[in-house]
Amino acid sequence: MKRLKKALFSVLAVVFWLALWQVGAMLSGAELLIPIPTFTQTIKAFAGLCGTGAFWNATLVSLWHILAGYLASVLLGGLFGMLSGALFWFKTLSAPIVHLMRAVPVAAIIVVAWLWIPSAMLPSVIAFLMVLPIIWSHVDAGLLAVDPQAVELCRVYGMPRREILWRVRFRYAEPSLRTGCVTGLSIAWKAGVAAEIICNPTGSLGSFLQKAKASVEYADVFAVTLMVVVLSLILENALKLIWKEQRR
Repeated sequence: MKRLKKALFSVLAVVFWLALWQVGAMLSGAELLIPIPTFTQTIKAFAGLCGTGAFWNATLVSLWHILAGYLASVLLGGLFGMLSGALFWFKTLSAPIVHLMRAVPVAAIIVVAWLWIPSAMLPSVIAFLMVLPIIWSHVDAGLLAVDPQAVELCRVYGMPRREILWRVRFRYAEPSLRTGCVTGLSIAWKAGVAAEIICNPTGSLGSFLQKAKASVEYADVFAVTLMVVVLSLILENALKLIWKEQRR
């Protein structure tokens, strides 16, 4: 009953905001030079785009770009986070870089990276750079929570350092890594699409957004944005399901 009640309230919340969007868009038509597309207009435009092969090809291209950068950041971020948690000198030396990557706005990173990186590779690189410090910091924080007595007990019983690192330290860091992966996935998706909008690589969701804006097809702008949101939700929930299945 609790799950059913929670699901019902979640559906009602979505319906409420969609209805508010529809009413607000209808009222804006009489006041704005370019009215906000209604929900029904957005769905119609979305269905039209989904009927074209070019749109699905752009979706796959964006997925490839962003997931490639995301997976690279998870691997390297996990490695660097474990090194930071295990080696004080490495953590001290790398701390300024981590803080710099977290502090610089994504738009600034895109513009600077665009000076040296081709447009086709930029979304992957931006997704990588935005997620790397998140995974790095979460793994480092997870290792700080390791019980020193558990590590010392393993050493007393002669467990090799590699086994201690994997069976003890990584197990403590896993919940923090899981949180960082889920958080980083949504950030990678947003940052990657933002990079596509700015650098406009051919055949991507970002290029679709640019073309729709240039042609004043704002229903298409909302429709492409809807695809971005839907894919973000699908990827995030798929990752949560994978983590849940691994814990069983």
